[in-house]
Amino acid sequence: MERIERFFLARGTVISLILLALCAIALAAFIPQRFLTSPEEMLAWQSAHPLLCRWSNLLGLHHIYTHPGFALILAGGTISLALSTRHQALAAWQRTVLPAGCMAGDRRFSVARTPEEVSRLLMANGFIGQGTFDGEIRLVRHPWGYWGNTLLHFGMVLTIVASLCIALTQQQGVIHLAEGAIHYPSRPLLREEHGLLAGPLHLPDAVRLNRVSYRFGQDFAVRELTSTLTFLSDNGIAETRTVAINRILNHRGIRFYQGVEFGHAFFVEVTGPTGEPKVFQLQFMHPDRPDLPSYNDFPNLLGDGSLVRAKYLVDGEEKSFDRVSPLLTLRLDRDGQEVGRLPLQPGGEGAIGQYRFRLLGFAPWSRLIMVNVTGMPLIFAGFFVICLGGVLHYFTPPRQVSLAEGGAGGTTVSWRAARFSGFYRDEPDSLKRMVDCGGTHG
Repeated sequence: MERIERFFLARGTVISLILLALCAIALAAFIPQRFLTSPEEMLAWQSAHPLLCRWSNLLGLHHIYTHPGFALILAGGTISLALSTRHQALAAWQRTVLPAGCMAGDRRFSVARTPEEVSRLLMANGFIGQGTFDGEIRLVRHPWGYWGNTLLHFGMVLTIVASLCIALTQQQGVIHLAEGAIHYPSRPLLREEHGLLAGPLHLPDAVRLNRVSYRFGQDFAVRELTSTLTFLSDNGIAETRTVAINRILNHRGIRFYQGVEFGHAFFVEVTGPTGEPKVFQLQFMHPDRPDLPSYNDFPNLLGDGSLVRAKYLVDGEEKSFDRVSPLLTLRLDRDGQEVGRLPLQPGGEGAIGQYRFRLLGFAPWSRLIMVNVTGMPLIFAGFFVICLGGVLHYFTPPRQVSLAEGGAGGTTVSWRAARFSGFYRDEPDSLKRMVDCGGTHG
């Protein structure tokens, strides 16, 4: 047991765990994480970094925060910090209830009063008696300052334990919903990720997107994005709620976040050689400017290996986002060659090769992120304990006083500060004047 404890407290082990954690965080920042990255952005990154992409897929670097290796790093850090916290707590308890004797470098001075009288004067001016040890009366000001380091370490333990709990048990998923569409709990999520000790995320109720509200600024940047949802429970109860950017919605323990991605979904009816019509929903991100189209590719949408490439403009006249009169352009490619293209507006129709397309309508869509995590309150509690430990360590350093009998019935006073003694170098002189005058310490 002692060998294990020495291993986790060794300088090399602690530094290695810190470096591994930093490397994992750096990799997560450099390598796009699958849950947070759109398919288009992920495909572009994979095309730009083919070698790194192969290694990332092999090692699972696209989901670092739910990776078993990251959990092991957090577990090792938890053990190391927990053992260090135990040692810090034992040391703080020792200094609080059984203080050490005077050390070299202490400030000493003598006064004509007895140790008992000096002790009473010091206790009246903020010092706390610790008892008599080896014939000396010990007092201390701000003894809680001994516990600053302990609380700093304990706060880090709480934070890492909470992070480990989140990494092992978190569940998160993404859906894209068009206005009026319903996502049922039995349907798979567009994207899903979960920790080692958790199963896939399942929504407790069906959810319908009633309305997407958005507003642009003069520079065409999104100023407001809101989704109005209705939750449909099995017992027939419907509950309407709103989620927006920077406004989290909590429903039956699951947090709903408004994604920054939104756009328009087009409902296109396609009639092929068999004569049987099929309706497809084609989703596009909202363009950045009225005069710039938004693009998307739909591989094998028609089932014959051809590629449907499409783009749309919010305003067919390319003037404004305030006027929603979309123009959808479809292009059909087969074997790398363009078969044809077709511009469509709502209600319009036309043919490309052996396929006939009709644009039935369109509706705004919104990205919703669902997260089920356990441990977030513990992280905030850990941050609070860390801050409290920092305050105690840096702003309330203990100052110790030992009183021993001196010559002619007087008292020899020894003073020292546990930390930052330079900030309190005038305190011994002030204490001496206070004791000699029998008054209040200034």
